[in-house]
Formats: sequence, C-alpha cells, structure tokens
Amino acid sequence: MHKQGNMRRFAGVGLLPLLMVVACTQPSFLASNPPTDRPAVVDRTHESIANISAHDFKPPPDPVPVEEFPGTERISILPAKVGECSDTTITSITDRFGADLTPAPSKKGSDKGTIVRFSNSGVQVSLAKERAVARSQIFDKVNMCLVEIPRDCAAGDERGRLYKTTNLRTGESWSLRNDVKSCGGA
Repeated sequence: MHKQGNMRRFAGVGLLPLLMVVACTQPSFLASNPPTDRPAVVDRTHESIANISAHDFKPPPDPVPVEEFPGTERISILPAKVGECSDTTITSITDRFGADLTPAPSKKGSDKGTIVRFSNSGVQVSLAKERAVARSQIFDKVNMCLVEIPRDCAAGDERGRLYKTTNLRTGESWSLRNDVKSCGGA
C-alpha cells in the first residue's frame, strides 16, 4: 500500500524531461525578424536629459484626456456663488487612498475618509467615512449647492468651499468641502 502511494506521487516526474524540452524549444515564428518599415525605438529612459543633445530631444506627448465614464461629460458647471445649485452625476466614490468605499462601518481607528467626484469636475472630501456617500452609487444624479466660500482667499484658490449635495435617488444629503484644507493651505 505504501509503495503505491509513493508511485502515484512520483508518476509525473517521468514527464519532467519532456516538459523541459518543450519549454526550451522556441517556435521559428517567434524568432522571425521584425518588419523593417518601422523605425527602431531607442530606450533612453535610463539617460539623463543632460546627455541628450537639443537636436535629439523629443518631449513626451501631451496627455490626452480619457473619459472614464462615457455619458457623464460635463453637463453642468460648479456653482460659483453661495446659494447657486446645479444638477450633476456621481462619477467616482472612493476612500482618500483610491479604494472603493463600502457602506459597511469602518473598524475603530481605521477610517480612510471619503472622496466623491462629479461629472461637473466637482469633488467633495472628508477625513471620515460618510455613510450617505457610501450608500450612493456611480451614475446617481445629484443636486449640488454651494453653501459657503472661505473669506480672504487668494485669487484662484478655490479650496475649502462647502457644498451641500443631495442624492436624487436616495434622497440623502451631505455637506462636505472640496478639499481637506482651506484656501491658503491652513
């Protein structure tokens, strides 16, 4: 009985040389030469920019914006004045580190916050898990209203704006700022 168990255990070992031959053999079509009509690409990622002449330097192409969710293009703009509202769509719901946000409660001391993004380029951030946001879904229609603008901000610094958002599917609302810091970085 004991010998049969050992024989079964080592039965596949006889195929090992055959597997090694097959793994080491390369089909001829993989070794064929690449087409010559394409210019050779030179990998210069290891070189410093100081080692490349100005004539040879080619800057990287401009990034092309890719629409992550078709059909959620900017259909409205962010409210600009206190009291203004706009209808928009949720495009992303994550924690502050980019992981999916779940409605389940966080373990004590392990809250990773909340980030919700909208099709009008709006964003709301919280250091705590917002349950109303967690119960929302991507593509939910929402109404977003500007509630407060911080005072004495430099021109163009729009951080710290407070928005009240109502999910039109669930009827739940939340009020969050567009950044964890207010204008001026404080």
